[in-house]
Amino acid sequence: METYFAAAYWGPRRETVENCAARTVAFLTALGQISVLFKGWRLQGRSKAEALRKQTIDEQSIDTLVSLLSKGRNKKDIGGGVIDELGFRVSMWNGGDDRTASSLMIGCGMYSTVERLSNAVVLQLPQQFDVESQDKLHKMMSAFALAWEPDWAIVSSQSARNRHVEQLPFLDRALYLDSKMTPPDSLKGAQKQVLGHGMLFV
Repeated sequence: METYFAAAYWGPRRETVENCAARTVAFLTALGQISVLFKGWRLQGRSKAEALRKQTIDEQSIDTLVSLLSKGRNKKDIGGGVIDELGFRVSMWNGGDDRTASSLMIGCGMYSTVERLSNAVVLQLPQQFDVESQDKLHKMMSAFALAWEPDWAIVSSQSARNRHVEQLPFLDRALYLDSKMTPPDSLKGAQKQVLGHGMLFV
C-alpha cells in the first residue's frame, strides 16, 4: 500500500530553542485544526506498548517543547559536549492504529553549512488522511509554510520521493516554494496560488 508524507526543508538558520518551541506550538496547533488524527502527540518509545504508556505532550506549552527539543541536541562522541550548530530535534507520534498512526520528526535551529545537512520537519501521514482533498492539502501546506518559513515543503507519496531523489524539489500532490526559490520547469502549467512568503503548487 502506498504511503504519504508531508515535509518542509530549509537551509542554515540559527534560532534559539525558545523560538523553535514557539514554531512547534504554532505548527501543532495548525495540524490539530486540520484533523483529529494530528492530536494527542506523545514521545516515541522502544516499542509501541512502551510508547502508549507515555503521557501525551502538552502541545500548547512552550516550556514543555523547550525541554523536549533541548533533550534532542546532538552531542560529541568524546566529552559529550553539545554540537551547537546542529540545532534541536524531537520525534513523536500520535498513538494511532494501522489506519490512523502518524509520526512527526522536527529538526530546527541548525546552522551548519555542511553539504546535505538541513533543517527539516517530516510528518508521516496516516492511511486515513485524504491526500486527494484540495482543502486538506492547502491547510497542510499552510501549516508548514507559516510555522516554519521553509525554503520548500511538500506532500508526496514515498514512491514519488524515491523517484525524484536527485530532482528536488518536485511536485507530487502539493509543493510550496519560498519566493527566493526558482520553480523547476516541471511546474509549468500547474495550478498555483500565493501562500505566505511564497507560492503553492497543486
